[in-house]
Amino acid sequence: MTAIAKKAFQSIQELDKKTSSALLQFGLSLADTKHFLGRRISEWVTGAPTMEASVAAANITQDELGHARSLFAMLRDFPGAPDELKNETEFARKRHFAPSILDTSFASWFEVIAALFLIDRALTQIFRSGRQSTYYPLRQRIAKILQEERFHVIYADGWVKTIAARTDGASAKLQQAIDRFWPVCVDWFGPHTQSDFAPLLEAGIFAEEPAACFEQWRNAVSEVLHANGLHVPDYAPDWQQWQAERREVRP
Repeated sequence: MTAIAKKAFQSIQELDKKTSSALLQFGLSLADTKHFLGRRISEWVTGAPTMEASVAAANITQDELGHARSLFAMLRDFPGAPDELKNETEFARKRHFAPSILDTSFASWFEVIAALFLIDRALTQIFRSGRQSTYYPLRQRIAKILQEERFHVIYADGWVKTIAARTDGASAKLQQAIDRFWPVCVDWFGPHTQSDFAPLLEAGIFAEEPAACFEQWRNAVSEVLHANGLHVPDYAPDWQQWQAERREVRP
């Protein structure tokens, strides 16, 4: 059976109200998570364990903040967008939609690597679902984001392997960091049924539910963890406490 092609959208004016509202909220969550992840990594540009790691942290920071700014620029003209986006003061907003764990600094280089390995990779999996997006402004941005994220994956995987091979207790500290950030990613993908996301699927803006992306992400990171003697944390979220705006479970 031949698949029916989805309508392509060139601008926000071509989206119906329900779809534009869903894309605005999900896009803000993506952009804010990217932005705050970049900010947290930037704090380690002068604190990384090696000069090469400092340079890499600076480059990754630039990528993450650039991805966020690109998404903010796309969302600026959406109906209901925060006023600060329209004034190009998006980073001064008082209300944000990133997981609350990113409100505070990473406590160690192990947390930097765990966040890169888990959170950044989780967002990348979401972007992969939009590679063939029917909303062209998003599709164009995703192509560039995914190109840059290839380096992030290689870099994070390399550090996981290096730390896991050490015999000075570093592997246990990395596991603790992974245990801390794992629930953040599971929560971000969200429950299997997300009514607010349905319009984005129906319009072909994303190809898969975030919960379906979770399975792909989990398989990929689990393979790396197991290969390096680390374990997958055991976490079962209470989806009744899930908040879609920050995409996290909160009591």
